[in-house]
Amino acid sequence: MKFSHIAIIALLGTQLLAQEPTSGELYNSAQKAYAQNDFATAYPLFEKLSDQTPENTEINFLFGRCALELRQYDTAVAAFDRVLILNPKHTRTHLELARLYYERQELELAQIELDLVLNDQLPNDVRDSATTFKRKIDESMSRHHFSGALIVGGGYDSNVNNDIGAKQFTLPALDIPISGNDKKGDGYGFSTFVLNHSYDFGDRGGWSLENSFVAYDKLYSQSSKNNLVLFSLSSAPTWSEDKTTVALPVTFDRVYIDGKGYLANVGAGIKSSYLLDPLSQIEGGYSFKRGYYHDETYDVNAHLLFINYRRIIGENLFALGLHTSYGINKEVEEVRTDVQNKEWKYGFDLSKEFTKDFRSSFGYTRTSTNYDDVDAIFLTKRQDDKDQYELSFGYTLQKNLSLGASVMYSNNHSNHDPYDYDKINALASIMWTF
Repeated sequence: MKFSHIAIIALLGTQLLAQEPTSGELYNSAQKAYAQNDFATAYPLFEKLSDQTPENTEINFLFGRCALELRQYDTAVAAFDRVLILNPKHTRTHLELARLYYERQELELAQIELDLVLNDQLPNDVRDSATTFKRKIDESMSRHHFSGALIVGGGYDSNVNNDIGAKQFTLPALDIPISGNDKKGDGYGFSTFVLNHSYDFGDRGGWSLENSFVAYDKLYSQSSKNNLVLFSLSSAPTWSEDKTTVALPVTFDRVYIDGKGYLANVGAGIKSSYLLDPLSQIEGGYSFKRGYYHDETYDVNAHLLFINYRRIIGENLFALGLHTSYGINKEVEEVRTDVQNKEWKYGFDLSKEFTKDFRSSFGYTRTSTNYDDVDAIFLTKRQDDKDQYELSFGYTLQKNLSLGASVMYSNNHSNHDPYDYDKINALASIMWTF
């Protein structure tokens, strides 16, 4: 949400920025870095120039812009104040201050700045953008906020039942050979509906309540026994202050397979994120879920610890994500050997926007699962290692409408032959957001 407003302000009209001739190698270096959006390099250069020429409107404005991009809010305010002392009608500065106050959730101050802008004579495109931004701020000042998405699409699974193919393996306990099932591919259609609601209890940096509802269905063309329907509810009291956010989610999930009740999850946990700098963020947390299966012998208490790191890197603005988690599933009834396990996940994703409309990402995840009990048929403890690769693409058709496509390859290695399989899953979708 915030990035859209940054884009609005950035495009509000460079014609509003007064150009005051300045020369010198320092200025040229600062301007070059600024033009390349390398604000970290431009910041100290413009700071020196501001100290040398405190009466220069352009220098102070660009110094404030760099500080704002780096979220050095107090420095940005001081620089913009110097601009307004020199030129109280400097419209672009009022626009940037509106953005600054919006980012700090000081919405009343943002409104005041935009009112000053809208009282001036403006080009039509600038006035339209400023009016749109003010409308967004008005909406943000409401305690209730709703958003959501509807996604529909279809795909193909090359191994819908996760079979191993027509190869033989031996059951050690019985000492007899058995042939695996042939792999079967099948197409499917799917849809997802997401509705988010947020309630703000008060001032910036305080508590809010973040609620979410998700409905998902996946219907196969031939393999109806694998048809899936999922409903998920979550409610999370959330506290935020500057760079830190802490949430306490409570969740409920209901899963149906082939039209029959399969699983119900009830869970709770804690999740926190921290903005390390303007280009990187770390988040982590813990969750507990109690799984109630239709077949009660599968019932489980699940514990999960996770930590993720994301950073924008390079001048071409690649986004790198690193993620890892550790889960422990504790069986409720000690009648099965395929329930209680420990699971490690780790991987990465790399994404990039090639144009304002086209983006792509590539990801890899490794999952290692070790079961605690010796299997009565295979006479060993089951161990699985799964490698998953995914390549995805997205294209924006218009403001609230986009297309998506992805291809995923999964390869599950297991010391118990019936669980040794691979598959390709390809899908395409269209998404409408509101």
